[in-house]
Amino acid sequence: MAGYELHVISNGKLEEATFARIAGCIHPYVTAIHIREKEKPAEQVLRLIGAALAAGVPAERLYVNGHLSIAATVTLGGLHMAGSSPQLTSLHDMSNRALRTGVSVHGVNEARQREQEGADYLVFGHIYETGSKPGLPPRGLELLSEVTAEVSIPVIAIGGVTPERIRPVLEAGASGVAVMSGIWDAADPEQAVRAYANELTIKESKQR
Repeated sequence: MAGYELHVISNGKLEEATFARIAGCIHPYVTAIHIREKEKPAEQVLRLIGAALAAGVPAERLYVNGHLSIAATVTLGGLHMAGSSPQLTSLHDMSNRALRTGVSVHGVNEARQREQEGADYLVFGHIYETGSKPGLPPRGLELLSEVTAEVSIPVIAIGGVTPERIRPVLEAGASGVAVMSGIWDAADPEQAVRAYANELTIKESKQR
């Protein structure tokens, strides 16, 4: 995808077989498939990882969200932590099997701090109104632009990002986008992920 990142984040609602089937279809088009399953214990998350690997998803494209015990024992593409997590420097020894470490942020100060702690990338949002954050006003493109101007690591924009909204998000300095319902809830997840990937590639080509 010519430098821009596409992260697809699990929605906590899919059965193991369905998750693995969709992950197996979409992985060629994405940077990362995040297994973000807040309600599931580590054992179930490990089963999801195993199912995705069996479906042909490369380990480096699987990111686990929040399960330090898994990141300490299984080599995956990344470990992603919530904004409320402890300093990343204190977690280093427990997460050194992950190739990248990312964290969610919601403002400029958080972004600066997490970069100083050693984050490899940040996820910032929500940018637009989204059904996953009902009643919460979006943080918008202006604040996204402020965040991207203050850090040198990639900032991935999340929240209500459709293929049609990719251009303004990238113009605000984002290094890519993260998507949840736009992929998993689509009638054809592979077609949906290709629409995102194509837009990211097109925008990169136009900037050359």
